[in-house]
Amino acid sequence: MEFQAVVMAAGRGSRMTDLTASIPKPLLPIGNRPMIWYPVNMLETAGFQEVIIIALESTSHDIRQALTALCDVKVSLDIVGIPDDADWGTADSLRHIKDKIQTDILVVSCDLVCNVPLHQLADIYRMHNSTLTMLLADLPQTTDSAAILKSKKIGNEQRDFIGLDGDGRRVVIMASEADLDDALTVRRSVLKRHPCVRIKTKLQDAHLFLLKKWVVDYLQQNRPVSTIKGELVPLLVRKQFSRRKKPADVSKAGDLSMVSPPSTKEDNLDIHSFDEDDEMTVLTRSLSSGAGQRVDSTQDSTITCYTHIVTEGMCVRANTLPSYVEANKQILHELAGGDELLVHPSITTKGKYQIGPECMVGEGVSLGDKVTLKKSIIGKHCTIGDRVKITNSVIMNHVTIKDGSILQGCVVCDNAHMGDQCELKDSLVGSSPNIPSKAKYSNEVIVNEEQMLEV
Repeated sequence: MEFQAVVMAAGRGSRMTDLTASIPKPLLPIGNRPMIWYPVNMLETAGFQEVIIIALESTSHDIRQALTALCDVKVSLDIVGIPDDADWGTADSLRHIKDKIQTDILVVSCDLVCNVPLHQLADIYRMHNSTLTMLLADLPQTTDSAAILKSKKIGNEQRDFIGLDGDGRRVVIMASEADLDDALTVRRSVLKRHPCVRIKTKLQDAHLFLLKKWVVDYLQQNRPVSTIKGELVPLLVRKQFSRRKKPADVSKAGDLSMVSPPSTKEDNLDIHSFDEDDEMTVLTRSLSSGAGQRVDSTQDSTITCYTHIVTEGMCVRANTLPSYVEANKQILHELAGGDELLVHPSITTKGKYQIGPECMVGEGVSLGDKVTLKKSIIGKHCTIGDRVKITNSVIMNHVTIKDGSILQGCVVCDNAHMGDQCELKDSLVGSSPNIPSKAKYSNEVIVNEEQMLEV
């Protein structure tokens, strides 16, 4: 077994709280399947036989039930629960399962909807014997279907400044816009070894990483590192251009403050002491045709960080409300014209209806007369009244929409009830509200009929 797969599913969906208030983030439906099914299915397709899932204790049972009973996942699932009240980052979660990690690891977030073959990432990892290989993708171009609630308050995401070498595969700079003051500072050691650096600001981290096992050992010793993307990845990128400390350097670490910023406790822990090559790697390198030559110019560092950038296929992180809608849209586009049945055979109809080619209708749905559905997903056991028109929307399970209502660019959560002739545009309806007849809302979050939060 070359890699162990770890799915991070303990996030609470802090950037989409109106959706996750009543539905745990890993179980949010995308294309009428729970969100977490997509990374697990990707791993199963790639040949993994076992997957470790890190989830909140309160959701562990429901995740297992959703994947095994509802989605018929065949891989063995090792679901590790963490306390609901624990404020842990992704690196903290890796520490929690350290004893389970025996090989290099593949870490992926539960909100990644992606059909990129994993061997493309693994080939780069093997070719360069890299410490870290990460998946990057273009920022999603939100379309009309993802325009829901796209205001300044929700729509402005912080960019990443990602520096790539001349070949476009080596990651030499990784910085978040939120962590910068007025300018991006590039270290001299970076430019000395990579005179040509391309700074990308329209790429997003897909939260899919291949990592050496020793990185988990390092995290166990370096407790201040709490997150993978925000702290560990930038640290590994920086350390590519630092030298391995000599014993004298470590013992005299306090003297370094005279020529550099004061050292912290974590700085004194030499990351290079963890990245020793195993005997097989040393032997392979000595017997290779390139023996005696370095693949790169990192000099004293054996830490290397590479990337695979998605150029075709689907790759969306459903971690905000607009990106959640976009993920549903792309799934519909991906499945349209394929072999999968998008309209469940158990639906009942009252009269004539129109269902567009990029629509999905779930089990047990009842459609009234002259219903029109375009580019929308209807969940299980929904009741849609006469003359209802739904466009570019996601309707979850057990929703009732009465006669004559019109929805455009909306997300409607479980058990919502709408009266006759309602008109909703670019709005989110939370779980279980009762919307009165003839109500009209645009660009609003509707929690219940007494409480609306305009955005």
